[in-house]
Amino acid sequence: MTGTPNLAEKDVIEAREASDVSAINGIVSLANILKMRGLLTKAETGAIYESMSLPLGLPKYAKNPAVQDLQLNLDRLFAVVVAPK
Repeated sequence: MTGTPNLAEKDVIEAREASDVSAINGIVSLANILKMRGLLTKAETGAIYESMSLPLGLPKYAKNPAVQDLQLNLDRLFAVVVAPK
């Protein structure tokens, strides 16, 4: 962040959401590329998925509908990565 004091709370939340989506997409895309090149095993792919999913399942977040939606999106993205080619 640039430290701009005039950012509305809504703008900051939206920026963080966009950053999260961007990071998730980048990680999943990289995992997919590495797997297609034979540089990432199924177990390693699963470990990446688990490390990304674990925080979303914590009691503090698990009942939050937005977090549940994020988990569903993560599940769908990784389903593509682990799908047989």
